[in-house]
Amino acid sequence: MRRAFSLIETLIVAAIMALLAAVLLPALAGAREQSRRAACLGNLRQLALATGAYLDENRDYFWRYYVDVRAPRGRRWWFGFEPNGPAPSQRFRPLDKRQGALTRQMGSTDDGLQCPSFPYDDGLYFPKFAARSASYGYNLLLGPANPAWPTRRRADFRNRLSTVFTFADGIHFDHNPGFNEGHYLEYVEDPSAAGATGGFAHFRHRGRAQVLFMDGHAAARSPRGPAYSGRPPAGQAGNLADPSGGLGIYGHE
Repeated sequence: MRRAFSLIETLIVAAIMALLAAVLLPALAGAREQSRRAACLGNLRQLALATGAYLDENRDYFWRYYVDVRAPRGRRWWFGFEPNGPAPSQRFRPLDKRQGALTRQMGSTDDGLQCPSFPYDDGLYFPKFAARSASYGYNLLLGPANPAWPTRRRADFRNRLSTVFTFADGIHFDHNPGFNEGHYLEYVEDPSAAGATGGFAHFRHRGRAQVLFMDGHAAARSPRGPAYSGRPPAGQAGNLADPSGGLGIYGHE
């Protein structure tokens, strides 16, 4: 006689498999996020080395967030050159990443400026540029775009290098639907206010944001204070803050 599994035996096996899946899937997801977090930290360490080399070569001055140039006409963002730009509200704008502020110091910025946990595949992502550019936000206080405001020097913060950030996990909200890459970060008075826009810290690594400080060390920070009123994918958005709740992390006195 040929033996076969009974219905009860089949159900028991299915239940065991479901139980094993329930146990293993969170562990696999945790391992995947840990791998992404490690890759993010590696990117930030490369940014730290490139930033140090740039400052050494430029009398300690930081670069501007962007500069508009006439020949050839376009906008030189810190992460690349947009010919004939900018073109607000347009998707897939051209971008030459070989002309970023740190390209020479990094050797290549093709993948080094994208955090693997940034939600590029989300349906609300608004692709400003034809190529993924930068999901790390540059501290706008260090290199303001307005030419009337001076760029800052590393020496200005000599006693606070370990507490003022240069880059951090970022996300950006403006008039476009959805969200963009977080190319810059600046303090927003009330992120929870209706219509609040700008570059926010993005706490996408299990509720924490990776932050690169001016002395070259990177650390994970939890959100503090009110959060962005919308619901960004992959984590809360808002301001960075010192452990004490102050604004010193942005470089403010």
